[in-house]
Amino acid sequence: MAEKDLRASKRYASALFATAQKQNSIERVEADFVAVIELMQATPAFQQMWDSPLVPAGRKRDLITRILDTVVNPLTLAFLRLLVDKRREALLSTVQFEMRQLADTSRHLVRAEAIFATPPTAAEQADLVKSLEKRTGDHVDLTISVDAAILGGIIVRMQDTILDGSVRGTLERMREQLLQEA
Repeated sequence: MAEKDLRASKRYASALFATAQKQNSIERVEADFVAVIELMQATPAFQQMWDSPLVPAGRKRDLITRILDTVVNPLTLAFLRLLVDKRREALLSTVQFEMRQLADTSRHLVRAEAIFATPPTAAEQADLVKSLEKRTGDHVDLTISVDAAILGGIIVRMQDTILDGSVRGTLERMREQLLQEA
């Protein structure tokens, strides 16, 4: 995505977030975005209509209103129509991502992914969440995955940070260090 589109997505998301916050409907708008994107994935014709520059904006607005009027919050529907009017349909998923980031920040929530070499115990998961919450000062929503390729230890991805405590990562760092010394 072009830098210009990313900036536009952030502006749209910021404006939508501020309005949703005033209307106390942040959670509903977030859920609406998920539902609309899932609908597009499940209905290729709807996705094609949304993406097509050949469908006139007025026709697109009418179709969106007919399909989503009773399904989504009026604010979400108005926002989707705005994207259509401005011919910015391609920004939908990045606006959703930016909106989610703003909502998480307002909730003091950090989303993290932990990759273990073997499935962790409930106690290990709880200890990790507690440690990450202490480190960030925010609540942590942790997603767990297992990848035997890391050999042992754990890798945590959190926002712009990667904490690599895996055996594989340690071995790679040692290899790089030995190559530099040679």
